[in-house]
Amino acid sequence: MATSSHCALAAALLVAMAATSTQSPHGQGSERITDGKPARLGQFPHQALVLGDGTHICGGSLISRTAVLTAAICTVKFEKFIIRLGTVHRTKNETTAWVITAHWAVAHADYTTEAYLSHNVAVVFLPKKAPLSSFIEVMMLTSFSEVNETFVGRTALLSGWGQTGDGKNVSDTLQYAELTVVPNSICEEGYGPGFVLESTLCAGSKFKGMCFNDHGGALVLKTKEGYKQIGIASFMYDKCDVPIPGGFSRVTYFLDWITKTAEITVD
Repeated sequence: MATSSHCALAAALLVAMAATSTQSPHGQGSERITDGKPARLGQFPHQALVLGDGTHICGGSLISRTAVLTAAICTVKFEKFIIRLGTVHRTKNETTAWVITAHWAVAHADYTTEAYLSHNVAVVFLPKKAPLSSFIEVMMLTSFSEVNETFVGRTALLSGWGQTGDGKNVSDTLQYAELTVVPNSICEEGYGPGFVLESTLCAGSKFKGMCFNDHGGALVLKTKEGYKQIGIASFMYDKCDVPIPGGFSRVTYFLDWITKTAEITVD
């Protein structure tokens, strides 16, 4: 049962979405950090810049020293991936940065773009171990004990180099924004029936959220032990500057696939 605060949040989002309901949703993986803040060096040490064939911008997270978690849409059309870790700059070479080219990625076998994005999750394998430091750290994933956790009402963080708004350029500096996890029913009001799945996690905050080229980025909770990833940026509305939550691949739903594919263990 939703708490009163959750109900109030749902009502506010429904009012906002009603004002934009004449637009057509097509979440074909084109994901912003709109209205975000520039991240400081080392603030998100799990953050990876994933460049498909060296040019297509996506986000990702380091989940082991040899594996980066991202969205399937960031891998299926590309043959090589330039991975940048330990940096907040998209092109500038910092002394803390580690850059490597990978040629092996595995997307979920059930990934599809027909009508909606389904199973939008992938792992890029690094040819050698990433050097860990205060600027490069392995992301903590949700545990198997949390598979029934919705995280509704929790404040999460999303970071990326995507466009900062409709018609704007991608960012040269890593941006981040605070988003609120909302019930999937809120997303359904904006995207329409059948678009939001059990594997979807929805999060947004007024006009803050993902935009083009933010897909693949990690949606994280800040804990005493560090950041914990609960979502992978997957899809958004046709436009970035609308108050409709973004859709994330729910990590708990794909946890078994992620851990087996990347050959890692979680509690």
